[in-house]
Amino acid sequence: MASSPHNAQADLEPPGPSGNQQEVRMVLLGKTGTGKSSSGNTVLGRGAFRADISPASVTCQCERHSAEMEGKTLVVVDTPGFFDTRLSPGELMAEVGRSIVLSAPGPHVFLVVLQPGRFTQEEQHTMDWIEATFGKCASQYTMVLFTWGDQLKGKAIEDFLKESKELSDFVHRCQGGYHVFDNTIHSSDRTQVIELLDKIYKLVEENRRSYYSSPMYQEAEKAIQEIQQRILGLSLGEGEDVGEVNLQCQDVERKQRIEEERKRKEEEEARRRAEKLFWCELLTAVGKGAVEGAGLMEK
Repeated sequence: MASSPHNAQADLEPPGPSGNQQEVRMVLLGKTGTGKSSSGNTVLGRGAFRADISPASVTCQCERHSAEMEGKTLVVVDTPGFFDTRLSPGELMAEVGRSIVLSAPGPHVFLVVLQPGRFTQEEQHTMDWIEATFGKCASQYTMVLFTWGDQLKGKAIEDFLKESKELSDFVHRCQGGYHVFDNTIHSSDRTQVIELLDKIYKLVEENRRSYYSSPMYQEAEKAIQEIQQRILGLSLGEGEDVGEVNLQCQDVERKQRIEEERKRKEEEEARRRAEKLFWCELLTAVGKGAVEGAGLMEK
């Protein structure tokens, strides 16, 4: 079963204007090219994160920066883009998982960064990805952050959402709602950041003044490892019945080296197949409710 908000370690006070909590912690999530790093810079009011126009992900490791605003410390953790082809699914999940350590004792909100435009099939799987990585309860701490709001050309975000059922359903799964950033606004104008913080304060109140905690992540991680080990074991076992190759080689040492290399390649290929199978099964399980317990799915 997923951990409920009241089981999370709670802040002494909500991180709102009237509370004593002095830190607001955010983790940026999203695919490459949506403007995660730029959004982090907007929140911080300075160019802390590298943000280039590039088809490849600028961020390949989690990165943490902070800034002071109205007596609060804003902590922002940027993460590698979802579906980053330079990392294997396992490596990507592990690196994104590091965001929990960097935002210790845990983030108040996961900001899923999207750009106005066509809502791709890949992006539709983003919440499955988040729940697979952080557990089912992560949706309670998730908010959609639309970047480049100027591209809406004056259209209300509510009207924009009505144009796509898939996007509207996705936003509905994020229990923190949504916010829009206009990246053309000068960093000295903090109005849109203040509005974002107000929504985060409201989300924290709805979550009983709690944040996503490390124990929640550890439970989800344990379930993931169990699935991965089971599938890896099945995959590696596939080659056990394969007969030994007769190398017809008089040189025993050379034959042994060739045999070791063959086994190494077989194991490497089996692990690649296992990882791919693991990733597909994990997302399928999250989507269909086949996995229960340990924060991945509720019964």
